[in-house]
Amino acid sequence: MTDHQSTKTSTGHELSESSYLDSHFETMKPEYETMIRSVGIQSGWKVLDAGCGGGSFLSILAELVGSNGHISAYDMAPENIEAVDTLVENKQFPCPVETKVGNVTSLPYEDDAFDAIWCANVTQYLTDDELSQMLAEFRRVVRPDGMIAVKELDLTTNLYYPFDPTMIWRLFDAVRHHRPQVQGNVRTIQLPTWFKQAGLVNVGFKTYLSERQAPLRPIEQGYIRNKLKFHAKMAESVDLPEQDMVAWRELADFDSPGHILKSPDFYLREGHIVIVGQGPKN
Repeated sequence: MTDHQSTKTSTGHELSESSYLDSHFETMKPEYETMIRSVGIQSGWKVLDAGCGGGSFLSILAELVGSNGHISAYDMAPENIEAVDTLVENKQFPCPVETKVGNVTSLPYEDDAFDAIWCANVTQYLTDDELSQMLAEFRRVVRPDGMIAVKELDLTTNLYYPFDPTMIWRLFDAVRHHRPQVQGNVRTIQLPTWFKQAGLVNVGFKTYLSERQAPLRPIEQGYIRNKLKFHAKMAESVDLPEQDMVAWRELADFDSPGHILKSPDFYLREGHIVIVGQGPKN
């Protein structure tokens, strides 16, 4: 993937197309596997993968629930569900996998239908009202005492090196006022409070860092190039100091001999938060 425009789905959501999500997952696979295994999904459970994308987490979910379990894969983008359907057809999962297209703010499932819900990288796309609606729906469709686990990127931890970190802070602060996705990622640290306000109990969370440094694998190079392109284009949409714009334009020029990806000291840091809560007992 060479153009970040191709990472947008028919829903209009940036960075949500299945092949981009797959490249992100493969780049951060060790950390992502640790995150999903940490939440406590059990064998035999019925699990909803809410906002499943192209199905990056399905193999691990299927392994965890085993042959007596069941997975419902749900996403707003029809093309992502088509990718999941192809994955299900071509891969032997140990459990049934059902797919549906729809919005997480209005789930087409009965009350108490699931033992657990896994939701990764979705809340960033939601307004505050939509986030409240989604959590209310999660509480409705998970059984009493069932598990709700949300994983989201925390933009406040993002860092490139060698690059002035204050430029990233200024970019995100300028952009978040007119890009809801950026504001959603800045909101991530507040999600435990949102869980509690939604009536969930036994709420806890943990932060995970994904760190990559030179030399990079090809898939890491591709993912980071797309990320840098995306941020450089965002910078063009807002009013930033001229020195910042010069730096962001240089980041978009991958042929430059001084590009940070060519530095032996290159370093990337991403932060993720996994929040887990339970539906209250009846």
